[in-house]
Amino acid sequence: MYKLLVISIDELWLKGKNRPAYFRAIKKHVVDVLTYYQDELILIKNEEQRLVCTSEKGFTQEAIGALQKVPGLHSIQPSRAVDLDLEKIIDEVDLELSAMQMVPTTFKVITKRTNKRFPQNSMEISRYIGHLILKKLPKYKLTVDVHKPKLIVSLKVTEQNIYIATKTYAGIGGQPFNTSGHLITLLSGGFDSPVASFLMNKRGCRQTYLFFYAYPFVGQDVLDKILKLVSILGQYQNGSQLYVLPFGEFQKELSEHIRPDYRTLFFRKYMLEAASLLKTRLKGDAIITGDVLSQVSSQTIGNLAIVDQLTPTMVLRPLIGFNKSEIIEISRRIGTHDISTIPHDDACSMFAPKHPVLRPDPEYFMSFVKENQVKYEGLLNQVLDQAWIYQISISGKINKLN
Repeated sequence: MYKLLVISIDELWLKGKNRPAYFRAIKKHVVDVLTYYQDELILIKNEEQRLVCTSEKGFTQEAIGALQKVPGLHSIQPSRAVDLDLEKIIDEVDLELSAMQMVPTTFKVITKRTNKRFPQNSMEISRYIGHLILKKLPKYKLTVDVHKPKLIVSLKVTEQNIYIATKTYAGIGGQPFNTSGHLITLLSGGFDSPVASFLMNKRGCRQTYLFFYAYPFVGQDVLDKILKLVSILGQYQNGSQLYVLPFGEFQKELSEHIRPDYRTLFFRKYMLEAASLLKTRLKGDAIITGDVLSQVSSQTIGNLAIVDQLTPTMVLRPLIGFNKSEIIEISRRIGTHDISTIPHDDACSMFAPKHPVLRPDPEYFMSFVKENQVKYEGLLNQVLDQAWIYQISISGKINKLN
């Protein structure tokens, strides 16, 4: 196991005067992850807009995998360090190659030199180390391929050290956790909302998840599915919560007082109102949904527009222009795909009309909402008071709080 990790930060160069605050936010998240996964005290130091982490026992693959889910990280490189002497690099490369089960046949050296006082530039260093590898390590039978190498020897020349790495683990990039607001994320059991949540994770948003549980019209299976999804999504956060609202009786009551073709539209309107009320209680900033323009009848431009007119909170829709195939591909990458494919009961579908409205009548919609505002806001607050609350840890473990 490697005892040294060099972590590169994404988008930090964009931050100007806010850079120190963003760096502190990322460092805190990294510290929390490594504290959880490493059974020891980890030394973490800032070095030229990088984090250099040192472990006496060596970093586990599980810890590296968890770091890949930390928003704001560009890459994680298990590394070896030498002082500012190019001749010492070759011994470390030898150790790297000897530890591989199968040595690649081609290689390339890539150097990044932040130490501008170092006598050779990046290109000169790369050429020189490539030459040394060919000359001093012939036993590995490596050849140079600068276009499609099977092995990249990465060198970082800093003011203090030269770091050598042959593995690079990609981070998710973006902004640090909890630097872009607190959002209420509406979750269903499908593909879309988990992917929407992931995309806003990358933008540094702290999220509280919200699920409308239509019991007794649906079973336990759908709740189990949601818990599995938040267990994955929670690993991109640094501690989060899930609110499960008992929504079935509310849907039944509402269905008895509205035109059948408007049911789905009104369900969405009052779900967003419930999310707005929760946002106010938690002092949040906005709502996330998995809406995709015109994917289903409730997501036509007319239906989205009329619901937004009556929603007092900003609604973010990161998937609005995505194709379904693009969403499914991301779901595979983040680990939610197989869970999303599990069949589940859907109360919205159970109450849904055969022919839902596509171009709603604003007068009917607005007048119903206005005439029943006090009644349904009161019912929604009762539903919120009955919410089940779950805590999701940094590792995705779930604990029911009430």
